[in-house]
Amino acid sequence: MQRTEIRVGQRLIRWDGSRGYVALNTAGRRVFGPGEEFLVEWLGLDGTVEDAEYLTLETCEKEGVKFGRGLMPWAR
Repeated sequence: MQRTEIRVGQRLIRWDGSRGYVALNTAGRRVFGPGEEFLVEWLGLDGTVEDAEYLTLETCEKEGVKFGRGLMPWAR
């Protein structure tokens, strides 16, 4: 089932097992819908940001990005 929205701080898991989250943005938006780009920061093994890219809900589904459990602690 395809999601209809995603929140800032949502944990994500890439197809290769690496973990990331939807990052804060300069537009001040906290929720994104279909077709809207959001910044995802991917974490390295040491927990620091290793990579970042803009995705949409549709690209997440195509690339096999899954929703992780809950939100990052700072986003609650």
